[in-house]
Amino acid sequence: MSFSLKQLKTLKMNEKLTLEYINNEYNLNAYLVKDEFSSYDAECKDYIIEIKNRRKYYKEKLIEANKLFANYNKAQIKNKDFLYLVTDEKGVYVFNISKNIEEIINKKLVPISCEATTKFKNDKIITKYSYILEEKLCKKI
Repeated sequence: MSFSLKQLKTLKMNEKLTLEYINNEYNLNAYLVKDEFSSYDAECKDYIIEIKNRRKYYKEKLIEANKLFANYNKAQIKNKDFLYLVTDEKGVYVFNISKNIEEIINKKLVPISCEATTKFKNDKIITKYSYILEEKLCKKI
């Protein structure tokens, strides 16, 4: 399936559609991982990729600290870079966490109260610690 960024913005985005778009634009040959409990969504020869599809635009993008460190470590072990892709109504934001790790972790951790998980039914509210990713650290497509 091939579609434009304009079409992408009108679709109800999910990991599969985001990956198809990125593969078409950049010829990555990335694929979704089969393990539903994996800390990341996709990978290819050079990258492990976490995808966050947002329904609305937020100037500041967040990444959970536990995902940042887990995926950064996995990327190092696999000799790959860790990409964090965020989609929203204004576009696709590609953060190369591996190349910006020092700048990111030197920021203050932000506590956020939210549901324990959004993938599985769970009404328990917990505090998740996140880093704010400034748009200057990404490539917007």
